Amino acid sequence: IKGISVDILLRVLEKTGSSLSRSDIELMQWSKGYDLALNSPGTLLFATTRTEDREDLFKWAGPISPTKISLVAKKGSGVGIDNLGDIAAKDYKIGVVKDDVAHQILKKRGVPESCLEIRAFPGLNFMELYKGEIDAWAYEENVAMWISGVYGFDSSGFDPVYTLQKGELFYAFHKDTPDSAVKALQDALDQVRAEGGFKQVMEKYR
Repeated sequence: IKGISVDILLRVLEKTGSSLSRSDIELMQWSKGYDLALNSPGTLLFATTRTEDREDLFKWAGPISPTKISLVAKKGSGVGIDNLGDIAAKDYKIGVVKDDVAHQILKKRGVPESCLEIRAFPGLNFMELYKGEIDAWAYEENVAMWISGVYGFDSSGFDPVYTLQKGELFYAFHKDTPDSAVKALQDALDQVRAEGGFKQVMEKYR
């Protein structure tokens, strides 16, 4: 298990003197991890977009990085979205990951469930987009483009056609986590950032 948020967290844990390591991080489908972080004390979910609707559901440490949630379509597909009402009006099918922030945003803003193709994993959304089975994919823009490369495609073949929301990624703690533990991680995170650790990790993944 690796990635920007993983590598930063490991540096932060080392600063706090924690015995936790990479082997304590578990990779699972988003909806399961989200449910665990909501209902199981002692859990941490990341990287999590901090939103108004989620604010009181978790305790937070961060930010890790900025994020942009977008609707991504295949270049040349002719998909055009000026407002979210266009999705139903044009009978578009939008791929989402179950309980992901993009899924939550679209539901909150009144996009009909019949317009959403809900999947457990982002790779399934990408392949459906590539095959033309959905018109657009709602996901974190940079990660969507990165996933296209993982599957062996040039990201220039895909375009963001509508921005749903801009925000920041955080580490989200179960709400019963002691404030002292959250503060310890936040203080260590701030120290890692001040020492240039964030920059070093980001450069590794460019």
